[in-house]
Amino acid sequence: MTQAAKIRVHLRTEGWAIAAGLTVPSEPAPVEIWLPFLQALASQLSAKAQETAAAEGQPVSCTKGCGACCRQPVGITLVEARALARLVAHAPEPRQGEIRRRFADGVARLRVSGVLASDHADPAPEFPLAVTSQQRLGAAWFALQIACPFLEDEACGIYEDRPLVCREHLVTSPASACARLFREPVDRIELPVRLADALMRTAAKLAGVEARTIPLMFALSLTPEAHDALAQPHDPRQMLETLLGEIGEWRIEPAP
Repeated sequence: MTQAAKIRVHLRTEGWAIAAGLTVPSEPAPVEIWLPFLQALASQLSAKAQETAAAEGQPVSCTKGCGACCRQPVGITLVEARALARLVAHAPEPRQGEIRRRFADGVARLRVSGVLASDHADPAPEFPLAVTSQQRLGAAWFALQIACPFLEDEACGIYEDRPLVCREHLVTSPASACARLFREPVDRIELPVRLADALMRTAAKLAGVEARTIPLMFALSLTPEAHDALAQPHDPRQMLETLLGEIGEWRIEPAP
């Protein structure tokens, strides 16, 4: 059996660079195997962005206990949806049942509200900052105040496993503005790269799934076809190289 290879990855994007040691598994595996690597990268990117913003006099206002952003349509990759579904499936009872109930209740409220069926072509006076149809959908969804199924006491109940987009969401405007989304402007930090987008494109190339995201609220509703496609094993080195290519300039060398 081929042994796992220890390597060192050098990755560079505009305004950001990193060198990290990694172990490449020897056996084929699903795309999901590189999700922890991406999560670690996203946390590093976010930490660097927070340091820069603070040095410029614009500290990030996001903090534990502020869950306003956890009541909007958080778009996650299909890879992450499968990972979250597996996370829920392995949760012990009664916690698993409670989380599944929250998902079911959230989806039911969305369907009953008609938010998902509306075309959101017309502006809503109460949301003056919702200009595009997608923003108007977000505003209508946010108005329902349906909490993320993993939100507990205004804090993330799966913080270590939270989606990439959650790690990448950094706000410097007052927290009160987030509670009035689409009514007051919210100042977000734009990171040099969106790792969730890189994962989405990688999954499309390797697993053949659509290059799209879905609302986290529908993570447990991923189609069997998507589950099967994402479960297919691939060469870990090939996956890593494809993923790195979607992020920026890269090179790999043997670990010292």
